[in-house]
Amino acid sequence: MHRLGKRLVRPLQQLFQSKQSLSRSSPISPLAFRKELVAFNSVAVENDIDNRQLHVKWDDGTTSRFPHIYLRDNCQCPNCFHPSAKQRNISDTSVLDAYDVDTKASQAQLHPDRQEIEIKWDKDNHVSVFDTNWLKMRRFPTDRDQVGHKIVYSDRRLWGGDLNGDIPTTDFNEILHDDLALYKWLKNLARVGLTLVKNVPKEVGQVERLADRIAYLRVTNYGRTFTVKSKLDPSNLAFTDKGLALHTDLPYFDLVPGIQFLHCVQQAAGGGGENQFVDGFNVAEVLRKENPYYFDLLTQHAFVFFDIGNDYVEYNQLNHHPLITLNSRNEVIRFVHNNHARSSILDVPEDKVTDIYRAFRAIVHIMYDQSNLVTNKMESGEMVVFDNWRVLHGRSPFQLTAGGNRHLEGCFIDWDETTSRMRAIEEKQKMQNFTGVI
Repeated sequence: MHRLGKRLVRPLQQLFQSKQSLSRSSPISPLAFRKELVAFNSVAVENDIDNRQLHVKWDDGTTSRFPHIYLRDNCQCPNCFHPSAKQRNISDTSVLDAYDVDTKASQAQLHPDRQEIEIKWDKDNHVSVFDTNWLKMRRFPTDRDQVGHKIVYSDRRLWGGDLNGDIPTTDFNEILHDDLALYKWLKNLARVGLTLVKNVPKEVGQVERLADRIAYLRVTNYGRTFTVKSKLDPSNLAFTDKGLALHTDLPYFDLVPGIQFLHCVQQAAGGGGENQFVDGFNVAEVLRKENPYYFDLLTQHAFVFFDIGNDYVEYNQLNHHPLITLNSRNEVIRFVHNNHARSSILDVPEDKVTDIYRAFRAIVHIMYDQSNLVTNKMESGEMVVFDNWRVLHGRSPFQLTAGGNRHLEGCFIDWDETTSRMRAIEEKQKMQNFTGVI
């Protein structure tokens, strides 16, 4: 046996005999010099040189396998990864030499005092050091529900009428001044998709104040913010006293705004004006269960949406989206529906037109099922903030009184900036439930 192998085997046998939870059913064979085994805090590390993999057994009993080439690619030393820019130093032209898929780690050593794994590379004697928690957050998925791969919709809660009276609620001043309160609110927004903010000053400008706590406003053809009031010659049905069908906003954009704010500065005194909300993801899952064929049709074929008018700018918006968008794991990640702005152009093969209408009717029927509707009439000084990729909203007609008007102010921001803000707070607070990775 190789001398190094002989030196490794006996101490490792002794170590594993003392760690009963990590011991194997049989003693380590003399061939163990090909697989160096160490243990720390119920974590075992095995450097499988033959297969060019590092195996890490976690304290929950699961095992992750990291190919050597992946570890070499993600070396965190200052020469490979710039510490302040947090970007790889390597250039495209040097990838051919550095990223040889046959590269292998000749040694893997655990440093218990630092909770780090030190790896020495066979080709150039380069040394990489990995924090065990850093590696744990970068486990490869063993199934399609791996939490580490859900950035926005991690641990989401589907809902129907059960959310009536139970909309996640927070205080305006708390989230305006406390980062932890802001983080918890944004987590609820990501998980549930609908939140209510109370104790908002009854004056314009508050949606911008709150949005600025996250990132920056998404400017649209309606401006940085928009005012919802009944007025003559409206450029949108929202600017009337009529009811609005359930819909998501601005489907005529290629990148549909991700989050919408609506602040009730003044509620209609004459009655009406209640908001209705429906969880589009829940509706989609109901349809998937009841009629998979209709569900597939609504993921495969697009509707065309348009908006023409003159507001913040003169505009003629046109775009198309499937009603339901899936990701690579077959999860619903976007629900786009707006019957008010749906074009007569139907981007569907002739032989599928009738079936598309059947599927469309089926999902609208689910939307308006009373068991799926949440109704909430905002009081003056309240704000709803919701996921515009997920939550459909509508309103009942309202009655105006002499000298009064229903006055809402709204704005949009995007999910990219929001999840970025959440991860920045997580990093700052050193939270345990880190959901994003670099």
